[in-house]
Amino acid sequence: MLFEERDKIKLLGEKVEELLRNYKELKEENARLKNEVTTLKASNDAKDAHIKRLEEKVNISEVTGDDLLSKIEEVLNR
Repeated sequence: MLFEERDKIKLLGEKVEELLRNYKELKEENARLKNEVTTLKASNDAKDAHIKRLEEKVNISEVTGDDLLSKIEEVLNR
């Protein structure tokens, strides 16, 4: 009976050690993933800002194009 108890205690100790190793690995992976998310968010924000600038340029070009079209029509109607 004493040997059975020692075996159970040993087995429980091994399981606890395994759980602690898994916890440590998951904690490290979580930290890596948090860093990756932060990096991706920053990259996404930079791309969003770039897209916004490009959209503004396109809008300016469209206005300029519309103005140019109006002027051409004016010249043709004279």
